Amino acid sequence: MMQLNAMAEQLKKLTLLHGKIESENQKESHPFCTKIRRRTWEGEDINFRKYNGIGDPRMHIVVFEESACSHLRDTDMLNKLFLSTLGKEAYEWFYSLEDQSITSYGQLK
Repeated sequence: MMQLNAMAEQLKKLTLLHGKIESENQKESHPFCTKIRRRTWEGEDINFRKYNGIGDPRMHIVVFEESACSHLRDTDMLNKLFLSTLGKEAYEWFYSLEDQSITSYGQLK
């Protein structure tokens, strides 16, 4: 639980930092569409296990969805939360995606 809290706090900080950067740069290159990027996390801290590209990515998604079950109806927030589960390699993959190409959780999944 403490690990979930630390991850959620980190996501809050990243969201604030991202908001500052985005306001400075009118259009920032990012795989998420603007609607998803504008979402902010206001819930309890959640600490998700990181995916580093090793192992079954489908199992990682299942574990993520179980951890984020209270947000399963808010797919834009799931996108934002899922980003915090990515380890270095997976994070690099995510940022290699085309600008604003992710418009839904189903597409990201």
